[in-house]
Amino acid sequence: KLLDPVDAAAPQKSSSSPVAIDRIPRAKSPVSRVVGFGGSDMHLYNAWLPPSVAEETKKEGEAFSRVVSSMRSSYKPEDPDSVYATLKWISVLDVFLKAKSDVALEDVTAVVEIGLELFGVSQDKLYVQVRWGNILVRVLNKYRKKLALKVQWRPLYDTLVHTHFSRSTGPEGWRVRQRHFEAITSLVRSCRRFFPAGSASEIWSEFSSLMENPWHNSSFEGSGFVRLFLPTNLENQDFYTNDWVRKTMELWESIPNCQFWNSQWSAVIARVIKNYDFVDWECFLPVLFTRYLNMFEVPVANGSGSYPFPVDVPRNTRFLFSNRTMTPTKAIAKSVVYLLKPGSSTGKHLEKLVDLLEQYYHPSNGGRWTYSLERFLLYLVITFQKRLQHEQLNKDNDKHAHLFLGRPERTAFVKILLKLIDRGQYSKNERMSETVAAATSILSYVEPSLVLPFLTSRFHLALETMTATHQLKTAVMSVAFAGRSLFLTSLSTSAKELHPAGDSNTFMDLLMISLSNALLGMDANDPPKTLATMQLIGSIFSNISTLDDSMDDSSFMPMIQMSEWLDEFLCRLFSLLQHLEPSSVVSEGSHSAATSGTFLVEDGPYYYCMLEILLGRLSKSLYDQALKKIAKFVRTNILPGAIAEQLDLEEEESLRPQFCRRQSQHCLQLLKHQLIVN
Repeated sequence: KLLDPVDAAAPQKSSSSPVAIDRIPRAKSPVSRVVGFGGSDMHLYNAWLPPSVAEETKKEGEAFSRVVSSMRSSYKPEDPDSVYATLKWISVLDVFLKAKSDVALEDVTAVVEIGLELFGVSQDKLYVQVRWGNILVRVLNKYRKKLALKVQWRPLYDTLVHTHFSRSTGPEGWRVRQRHFEAITSLVRSCRRFFPAGSASEIWSEFSSLMENPWHNSSFEGSGFVRLFLPTNLENQDFYTNDWVRKTMELWESIPNCQFWNSQWSAVIARVIKNYDFVDWECFLPVLFTRYLNMFEVPVANGSGSYPFPVDVPRNTRFLFSNRTMTPTKAIAKSVVYLLKPGSSTGKHLEKLVDLLEQYYHPSNGGRWTYSLERFLLYLVITFQKRLQHEQLNKDNDKHAHLFLGRPERTAFVKILLKLIDRGQYSKNERMSETVAAATSILSYVEPSLVLPFLTSRFHLALETMTATHQLKTAVMSVAFAGRSLFLTSLSTSAKELHPAGDSNTFMDLLMISLSNALLGMDANDPPKTLATMQLIGSIFSNISTLDDSMDDSSFMPMIQMSEWLDEFLCRLFSLLQHLEPSSVVSEGSHSAATSGTFLVEDGPYYYCMLEILLGRLSKSLYDQALKKIAKFVRTNILPGAIAEQLDLEEEESLRPQFCRRQSQHCLQLLKHQLIVN
């Protein structure tokens, strides 16, 4: 559950070595392809199949070609209603999309061309357009970097206006029209990268006239169309000049105090910043960051933080375009991360922005702005991770390598984010605390010399703080998120660089201390701490191939006798199971007890993941030791209400599949016991 499939299949070097991981975690699982879709190499999932089955998957490319031919022949241009006959092939295409076999790119191109043709000729058949629009979005998104297409924007715009910006007397209800709008807007976003050269100029000329009068409602429609259609691909890069950026910034400032207007332009600017690094943004940075700060709407003194006189947007416009009134944190984070360059002043402006916002991450300063601030931190870290990943993969063959982030830029960025992490770590908002833990985990791969000492100090502080027990739960969760990074750094040759004093075992000691204290965290009266403890145990042991009682220097846990720890763990676990009660034990009603489990099965998968990982890593001797104790517990104990309510047996039953494959004698005893109980 916690391991990447590639890591799970990787050969283990030793019985106590952690699974090999990259310095920076991948934004997406590397399991998608040995080389890539549409290439000559087999998908890794298919490579794991039995040889005879894997050989059969090679024939699916030919089958896909036959499907494309049949799909093309099922449409008759002289019969407009024949588009309905093509719908039966959509489910077949969906199967091929989910399959992991190679298909020819020319066949994929043919599917897109046929689909766009069918979408265009089905002007008044919304159901057909919804079905084909959705499958086209999936195809274009999957093969977007491999296809060489040219898609015209005008037919898509005409369809959008005809269906949603004019009076229609069709029989379709609002649900179909809503799904149609979602389908066509998603299709436009997927097709933008295939708009030919000159499209950006045409689109800007088409809609800029709507925004000449900023106080007219047409300006909002114009900004929505610009955001939706304006491409930022390589073919249209000549359109984006410094003069265009200046005019756009002036246009953005023409309407103050309007979150809808801000959302449209911040999204456009973010895409331009990311895709075109030749634009000089230095002179616009003060205005940009002032705008970004204003968009968070945090309170100052006794103010509410909201715009005192916000500009209202017509209801229909808010529905057809982005109707979210919250801060566009994703666009802001993308702009900030891709503005970072060696020698740029972006870092200084970001530091000023963080200095003003960090106080609102504090637990005592929560409010309606907490969600936006939490999303901002998350998108900053994720976008930063994606940028570093791209730069690592292209550092040798990219002509813009001189703009890549160096060690000083990375260090400065992580230091700035640690201010927000420090404030928000013990937030009363659960989403905020989880985001902080995830951000700490990602950044620990980027700059372990900064993040891991911070993590260590906060964990020890939480252990010493007996009056604030919620801090321990958050600290344990943070260690669980950063478990792999702690292993990697502890075993790396540069570990001593993080500790000039020579104590290079600090991070391994942290793992040992957290594992020892984890047993005390399993408490039936404290579900959050219990789940965090189980998450920690699963995280630590997922990095170890085999657990045994070896006490040599190469052992993962030279200070812990694993058999003793296992005995204590099982005792704590059994005590926890015996004292659990259904979540709705205090509620009344005839259905409360029969439909309620405990927090172990309702609040997340950590319980099952922990058991699967721990029991799967034990050596044979420790496995037999655990098996005997579990079998004895199941034979001699019945959980409260187990006979009356089968749901209460879920925790007990989850112990059985983990060891039933090895010990048939005990399995027979368990089966007999279960028959008696039933």
